Amino acid sequence: MIMYKVLIVLIALSTVACAQLMKGEEQPVVQFRDTKTFKTTCSGTVEDWGSCHRKAKRTCPNGYDVIERKNDSRGIFREMIFSCK
Repeated sequence: MIMYKVLIVLIALSTVACAQLMKGEEQPVVQFRDTKTFKTTCSGTVEDWGSCHRKAKRTCPNGYDVIERKNDSRGIFREMIFSCK
């Protein structure tokens, strides 16, 4: 009976944890170096390189140039530095 209760609690906790991961929040764009250069991260399972580019397009309506892209070997950490045209 105790094992059954422990199993129920573990299932409930894993469901809540999975829901939190799927909800994820978009990371902000921050000003970097000077007035036309910005940095954003699009790390984790919720965001990808496409979300970095969408944030750059929103920040720079007249276009942007990618200055630097960083990522780790596992593909979880992604960071992009870009400059508005």
